[in-house]
This record gives sequence, structure tokens and C-alpha cells, in this order.
Amino acid sequence: MHMELTEIKGIGSARKNSLEEAGIFSTEDLINYFPYKYYDFTKTEPYAEDGRIKLILAQIIEPAKVVKTKTSLSFVTAKVMDEIGHKFTAVWYNQTYIKNVLFLGGEFYLYGKNSPSKKNNFVVSLCKEKSKIQSCGYLPVYHTISGVGQKILHDSINKILESAYFSAFTPDRLLSKYNLINLKEAYTEIHNPTSEQNYMVALESVQVQNLIPLIAINEYNKKFYKVIKTLQYNNLSELKYEYEKLLPFSLTSEQKKAIYEIEADLGSKFSMNRLLQGDVGSGKTVVSFFGAYVAAKCGYQAAIIAPTEILANQHYETAKKLFQPANLQVSLLTGSLSKIEKASVMSKTESGEANIIIGTHAMLSENVKFQNLAYIVIDEQHRFGVEQRAKLKNKGHSPDILVMSATPIPRSLSLVIYGDLELSTINFRPHKTNVTTNIVSSAKQEDMWNYIDQKIGTGSKVYVVCSHIDEENEDDSTITFSAKSMYNQLSNRFNSEIVGLIHGKLSKDSQNKLIEKFKTGEVKILVSTTIVEVGMDIPDSDIMIIATPERFGLGALHQLRGRIGRNGKEAFCFCLGNNLSEKSYERIKFFKDNNDGFKIAEYDLKSRGAGSILGTNQHGEDNGMMNLFSSSAYSIAKQIYEQIKQDPSLHAKVLEQGNKLKNYKLLNKIILN
Repeated sequence: MHMELTEIKGIGSARKNSLEEAGIFSTEDLINYFPYKYYDFTKTEPYAEDGRIKLILAQIIEPAKVVKTKTSLSFVTAKVMDEIGHKFTAVWYNQTYIKNVLFLGGEFYLYGKNSPSKKNNFVVSLCKEKSKIQSCGYLPVYHTISGVGQKILHDSINKILESAYFSAFTPDRLLSKYNLINLKEAYTEIHNPTSEQNYMVALESVQVQNLIPLIAINEYNKKFYKVIKTLQYNNLSELKYEYEKLLPFSLTSEQKKAIYEIEADLGSKFSMNRLLQGDVGSGKTVVSFFGAYVAAKCGYQAAIIAPTEILANQHYETAKKLFQPANLQVSLLTGSLSKIEKASVMSKTESGEANIIIGTHAMLSENVKFQNLAYIVIDEQHRFGVEQRAKLKNKGHSPDILVMSATPIPRSLSLVIYGDLELSTINFRPHKTNVTTNIVSSAKQEDMWNYIDQKIGTGSKVYVVCSHIDEENEDDSTITFSAKSMYNQLSNRFNSEIVGLIHGKLSKDSQNKLIEKFKTGEVKILVSTTIVEVGMDIPDSDIMIIATPERFGLGALHQLRGRIGRNGKEAFCFCLGNNLSEKSYERIKFFKDNNDGFKIAEYDLKSRGAGSILGTNQHGEDNGMMNLFSSSAYSIAKQIYEQIKQDPSLHAKVLEQGNKLKNYKLLNKIILN
């Protein structure tokens, strides 16, 4: 795939920029931008007053018209007739443009459900003209990229697939043996499904072909990349005792076990390469700080890198307070520091005056030099690429590395992604969570907002999380809940002074000011995107509202819920249940009934990795096609790899591909969603 993005018809410089903002820099990235759902137009139903989401093939029998209400709400209605001759009214809210699309006598696929309040009315969330649906009947839907429509995306991907060459390291005989197809056929099928059975074969083929090199490179790295340390630590047992005395609380048994494993690594002649994973609020940070304390007390330096300034600031404040009695110099290095501040921190870092340096990607700059970096913590590892990890590692002398993840990962997944690392897990939290989760139907949401009104009057702090900043322009959305529209709605409903809006496009300074206002209670309702998912530690925040829970993986929902009730007091998480499919409801109900992040992750892996993927019953759900793999795919990949190892030249090819994937910037996005 040597084609440049701008060589594809329809992609000019403006669309290229939009694609790059979405993390798509090459044709390889683009064909890996998988549909997140499909519509199956082969399964239509007649109109029924049953409250179920359904697909109806209907003919327009009267001209469409725009209706305006007294509250300035506009909607479109049209008289239609289904395949058995039943006549009803189709309704489109907030989509007045649809009137220009509908024409008398035209046949359209209407996706939605009957109105809960008006008989013989059908509220439409997707509308497609029959003549424009491909003959196989499946319509792929991609996550929206600003300025790049669904058709442009799909056509561009198909253009790449026409001329794409995929290097094959799995012999045809093995593909045939395990009922797999080659990658070109598999990618084509996933972007243009011909049947559910063919799609499932294609999906497993891509999963297996991606797993083989990852399994190979992990096995190779673990065996051949052990590094002998040049720096040694003394009196580890005594330092561990000192560290625990600094803590204002007692460690849990699982935290002590993780610290013991880190202590053993620090005392080893080989550099540590360890993954510390634990649920939200399980106390990973205090475990990771143990190594930083040891390094600093032994005369070396420690670096702690976080993916966001919010999280870096939080770690800095915690470390500064914790290590002050030990007379350790803790410094903060982030992109938003002034030139003078940045220069000062960099000078202290290079001279060794700064013992523990906490920061963001700014620490990866070539200008940042350490005197004797011995210990590195990389928080939220899946947000960093392997190349970034290597950059930081090269700033030290064979440093010990601890990577952390607050996203609970099933063991089967961690073996693939982090198979070259030793694993420590904290399963339980120091404090029992007291968060009640509810799914709020459309009919009950007014009651919920009235309850919120009462709660903020008594000091509650409320997060309202939306899946995107602006209204999406894909034509399958219902009345969407973007952060900006939700902010406007809540500003009108409540005092606008107490409602704030935070998202990734705001400057770091604006973000920090808003967070401070939320902390002090000046802002009581903080509308946001998932920017609050990691590192937002405001212990007295007690209410979380998730506007479109079906658009998130269960792991992300669990991370969001972990932002509230952090002080152990009663807290509430509300998932708005608007237009949920049966399967989406089932997934979110599991989330509602479970607080164990590892159980949730296992369930998400199993539920999204198996069963029917095509079809209208999946509306609104992120199927995560490349985001996970089945246990069957992992088993097949292991078996194929054992046979590939018998051929040295083929094995070398697989290792090369594995190294490429490990450094591929979208790997963790692909696997972890």
C-alpha cells in the first residue's frame, strides 16, 4: 500500500487534514478504520405498536411537510405505507433537510420505532432510499470524521483495496486448514459484507493474522531483550519500610504484594519491565511511587509520565505532598508551562537537582536530559506507543520500567498486548465503592433532572459525559447528545453560571481553570467528553450522567463511573437509555449490576467477540470489530505460529511484522478500543 491519501479521488488537503486529526495518516490506517456497525436491509418488518426498534420498507404516499411547534422545535412528517399496506406517519425530529430527500412514490428504508405518545406514528432515526442500497443489503457505518462523509470514507477504502498488496506470511495450506481467507479478501469482506457467515470468517482471518506476529514478537522480546542494569539499589527492605511510614494510610494486601514484586525487580540484575494493572481507585499510583522513592533515595532520578496534563498535575500534587518529609525534589514538566518555568525544570532535571520528574509527552523532547534516570513509570500505557516508551527509556541507564493501566484487561488480552512484560494485578480497592448505577428511560429523564436540581442545591457535583463535542453529521443519528448541545440545554435549564463545558479542543489553561471551578463548587455541573475519563480526581463529585452509554465500551463506562464516589460517600451514575437496542440494553444492564472492572472487561470481550454482528439489532453499539479478538482466533494463531517457527525465513518475516505492529501507533486503539 504505497498510495498517498491525497492520491485517492475525493481526498484533498482539507480532508487529508481531517483524517490526520482522526489518527489516519496513511492508506494502511484508512483500511484499518473499520465500520463500527452495519445495517442489514434484508430484514424488514411491518409497522407495529410494540415499542421495538425495527426496519420498515415504506413508500411515500403523501408529500412530506415541516411542522413547527410553539417551543420552536421543528420536525418533518410524511404519510407512508409499509409492505403489507398499513398506512402510518413517519416523523423526523431535528432533520428538516430530510423533506428535500423524500419524494412522492419513493421507497425508503426507515429505521426507528413507534412513538411512545402518539398512535400510528413512527420516529425515524435512519432513512435510506431503497435504490441506493447495494445489492447485498448491508450498509457499513463508520465513526464520523468531520468533513469526510460516509460515502467518501467507504469509496476511498474500496479504492485502496482495489490495488492493495498484503504481505502474506501464513501459507495457503494453513489458511485452508483453519478455514481462513487471505487478508485482501478479508478486508474487502469486512468493508463490504456479503453475508454474516462470510463476515465472521473474514473477521477471524484478520484477527488471526494480526495475532500471529504479536505472539511471535512478545515471545522473542521476552527471551532476548533482558537488559543487565548498570545502576544498583541498596537497602531495599529498609527503604520499603521507610516508604510505608511516609504513607498516611495502610496498604492493602494486594498493594503490598505488588510492591514486593517491584522490590524483587529492583533488586534483580536485569532491568524491570512490568505492567501494573488495577481497577479504578485500586491504589496503583501509591504502588508505583515506591520505586520512585527508592531511586531518589539511592541518588538516582525517577520519571513519571502521564497522557494528560490533568493526570500529570494530579500525580505531581500527590507526590509533592507525600515526599516533602523525605526532602525529595519533585518537579512538573508539561507543555503548558511558560518558557521560563520549563527551562528551570529542564535545568534541574539535567543537573540532577530534581529527584522525581512528573510530566506529559513534553518529557519525550530531545531537549529534556536527565543526569541519572533509573526508574520510569508510564501511566495509562495504552495511550502511548512503543516508540514513545523507547524514547524515554533511552534517556536513562538501562532503567527499570513500570507501565500502568487503569483499564482492566482480561488476561487473554494482556498476554497479546503486553506479553513481553511481567504482570502485577491489584484486584480490589482500598475503599468499598458506594456508587448506585441506574438506566434512565426517556420517560423518566425529566424526573432525573429535577432530582439533579435538588442535589446541586445541597452541594452535589455533577459530571455529564457525552461521546462527542459537536452534533455528528452521520445520517443515522437520532436527536444526538453532543457536549455542546447538552451544555446549551443545561445552561438554559439551570443557572448558566454553574454549568461548565470541557473538552480536548480547549486550551490547557481553560481546562485547568474549569477543573478548579468544579473543585471549588463554583461550577456544579461539568459537561464534558471523555477527557474526564482519566485522572480527574475530585473526591466529592457524586453524580455522573452518561448521555449516550451505548456509544462506549463497557470498560470506558467503568472508567467514567470511577470518577465519582472516590471519598466512599454515596454517589449515583445515570445512563440515559434513549433508543437502546435489546443487546445494548443487555450490555449496559451488566455494567449497572457489576462494579468489578475485570468482570466487566471479560464480559465485554465475550459479548462483543461472539454472536451476531450484522443486523439492525446492533444499532448504536460499537461492535469493536478490530478492537478485540475471540478466544478461537487466539488459539488458532498460537497453533499457526508453532508451525511457522519451523521455517526460519518465514519466522523472520513474522517477527519483522510483529515488531512493526508493536510500534504501530494504532495498535492499542485497534485492540483496546
